Amino acid sequence: MKVLALSDLHGKFFRLDAIIKKSDPVDAIVICGDITHGGPEVSAVRTISELKQLCPTVLFVPGNWDTREVVEGLGRYTDAINLDVSPRIIKNTLFMGIGYSNPTGNNTPSEISEEEIANKLETLFREMPAVDRKVLVTHAPPLDTLDMTPKGAMGSKSLRAALDKFDLIICGHIHKARGKVKDGAWLINPGYAAEGQAAIIDLETFDVVWIDSVI
Repeated sequence: MKVLALSDLHGKFFRLDAIIKKSDPVDAIVICGDITHGGPEVSAVRTISELKQLCPTVLFVPGNWDTREVVEGLGRYTDAINLDVSPRIIKNTLFMGIGYSNPTGNNTPSEISEEEIANKLETLFREMPAVDRKVLVTHAPPLDTLDMTPKGAMGSKSLRAALDKFDLIICGHIHKARGKVKDGAWLINPGYAAEGQAAIIDLETFDVVWIDSVI
């Protein structure tokens, strides 16, 4: 099973055409948040419409720049699956989600506390069925993984504590932290979609094909 993963488009949906042209056929598209930069909802809806040219199955979590109106608009006008609300099993792979981000210090529109993240994880653990693979889609990365910034590590402590519960975590949020590491789970940041970056992930091997559509 292969997915196209992207994150942090920040409303620049004009980047999607080139990303789609460079992608192989996939079984699902995964968006790790910050579809918009504070709205509007029409930008998010157009993003889903563009991506459906490649694959009808679109899974997402909201980011810290995706407002309540954006999330409600996606629910009202698209059939994209908000993993922060509804886990989904596709080809015996369980996709779960934790949207928004731990506090950034910048007062962005949609931040949640570490306690809220921990409570969301506990709910996921209680309801986790037996499947071949468990994939967690988050906006924020776990602490001390793909989270380094000039101010230091900005990831989530609660996600850090849950690394051994999943086979793969796909995350974003830190624009310059694109990469793949193994730390309990595999972790992949597909890059900064606002600059044309994305990744195709093989969920059986965890091999990654990096997409760079802007040179």
